[in-house]
Amino acid sequence: MLILVGPSASGKTQIVKILREKYGLNKMVTYTSRAMRPGEKEGIDYFFLTKEEFEKRINEGFFIEYVVYNGNYYGTSLSQVSNDKVVILEPTGLKHYINKIRDEVKVAFLRCSTEIVRIRMKERGDDPEVIRKRLLLDGEVFNKDIMKLADWVIDTSASNIYDNASEIYLLYKDNIK
Repeated sequence: MLILVGPSASGKTQIVKILREKYGLNKMVTYTSRAMRPGEKEGIDYFFLTKEEFEKRINEGFFIEYVVYNGNYYGTSLSQVSNDKVVILEPTGLKHYINKIRDEVKVAFLRCSTEIVRIRMKERGDDPEVIRKRLLLDGEVFNKDIMKLADWVIDTSASNIYDNASEIYLLYKDNIK
């Protein structure tokens, strides 16, 4: 399975979109205990569970990793891991994958200069205060220790996102079992 990790606006979402559309990788569908929103579909956006069902699966060891965010559970299951899947993870989730199934995953860390990230966030309409806080947080969270967990570090600062996706796919394809 391919994991992408990197700071805000480093290109993760766009690269996943290209990996899905051009190279046929599938998005790992994660689980949540929050209510389904209008337009969301079971098994496409998330697998929706009640809080009680989620907690039962936690106790059964069903999840590789899970978090509580805004009073709801979010997690990924071992049953979703396969060579045709891609997922975006935060560093905490990545560490769980590394600790539990390191041999079954390849990790691409997307590195991007702070100035390019700032420009991209402005261009997508993020609030200036949100940008400031996110850059500070990302600077702490996406550090050299997280970078060391990656199989590949891809700099997305000055390159074309399609070239980045192609590079990641070729590295992944050449290294999966």
